[in-house]
This record gives sequence, C-alpha cells and structure tokens, in this order.
Amino acid sequence: MKGRIGRFVDGFGAVASWACAVHCLALPFLLGALPITGLGFLLSETTERSLIGVSAALALLSLVPSFVTQHGKLRSVFLATSGLSLILLTHLLFEDDLIAKTTFLVVGAVLISAAHILNRRLCQACEHC
Repeated sequence: MKGRIGRFVDGFGAVASWACAVHCLALPFLLGALPITGLGFLLSETTERSLIGVSAALALLSLVPSFVTQHGKLRSVFLATSGLSLILLTHLLFEDDLIAKTTFLVVGAVLISAAHILNRRLCQACEHC
C-alpha cells in the first residue's frame, strides 16, 4: 500500500501481531488474576479468534496490495502466510499442550509482525513507487 495509509496499516498490523504474542505469553501467568480484575474476557476463545482475525485481515489488506502493485517481492507474504498457518495449525494440534501452544502461537505472531516490518521496508526501498 502506498503512502501514509500503507505505513499505518503495516504499523498497526505489526502492533496487533505483537499484542497477540503478548496475549499468548501472559495468559498462562494471569489465568487466576484476570477474572478477579474484570478482564476475564481475555481468556475467551472469542478474544483469541478476534486477534487472529484482525492480524489476518491487516496482513491481507497490507501485504497483498503492496506485493501486487509495488515491490513484487514474495518475502513478506511468505512470512505472513507462514505465521498464520502456524497459528491455525497450533489451534488444531496443540490445544491441550500449553507450552507447545504458547511457543508456536508466539512464533506465528512474531512472523506476522516481521512480515509487516519487512513489507514497510520493501515499500520504502521500492524504486517504482
């Protein structure tokens, strides 16, 4: 995406992916405290699915148009696709193993965030834009 909107979407996508990673890392430590503080909704599958959905939508809205119309490099799309695939597979395969689930979810979120950062750099360095 070109201009300020593209930079904003990539920046917001990176932040959303990091929020997902922090959510996954902090959740096991906060299981007991969240309901007491009124933040029990953070424990729900809806919150987790929402974070995944926002990350996927931002990746789609930012990375695909940048690839098609600007830099033409698949690296950022590949990183985001890898991250999203890892997150989805983790939900299918590691629902009962908290350590494996947390590890793979965080790695997936970091890959998506890295895709947004890379996309931003590719767009800034693009000679055709």
